[in-house]
Amino acid sequence: PVDGIELVASLAHEINNPVGALLDLLYLMEPEADFTPKGREYLKLAHQELQRLSLIAHSAMEEARATLSSQNTDIPGLLREVVQFYESRLAAHGVSIQTRYSPPEELRVHRGAVRQTFSNVLLNAADAMPEGGKIYVRIREAHEWRGMKRTGLRVTFADNGRGISAENLSKVTDAFFTTKGSAGTGLGLSL
Repeated sequence: PVDGIELVASLAHEINNPVGALLDLLYLMEPEADFTPKGREYLKLAHQELQRLSLIAHSAMEEARATLSSQNTDIPGLLREVVQFYESRLAAHGVSIQTRYSPPEELRVHRGAVRQTFSNVLLNAADAMPEGGKIYVRIREAHEWRGMKRTGLRVTFADNGRGISAENLSKVTDAFFTTKGSAGTGLGLSL
């Protein structure tokens, strides 16, 4: 299966192909047609907007490439950065965050993807508490009890919000699944 970052890169690439073709067609069309001054202005605007769309697609592809490159990352430090970034914004909405961090520990990860995951989970927890509440964030050393018995870190997010219904729990990481209606895209956790 394709992961979320690869999906974004693939979509950006697929969008950029027809955008490039449209830019070429506009270039070829310009000397072939007689335009009024207003028509020339519309053609110029269409060209500018397509270039902007192309830049957005290229930017998304570059961001995906950067996110997919793994690097040694202090995971507790990264989690602390994310929490500190959102802490005052959430406090303004009556949401407090209680944290417990393990000592610094580096793991080789896709830093951008892990940061985005932490952000999405934290913001989803806050969204589940429109009247305010508490979010508990903990990171600690852990190990697998079965299989390869690897060591690593366990990150826990918990809150006293309304939660996810049992029938939706298995769908939360599906692309485009959202319980937020038009306010959500369903891409956060799938990425």
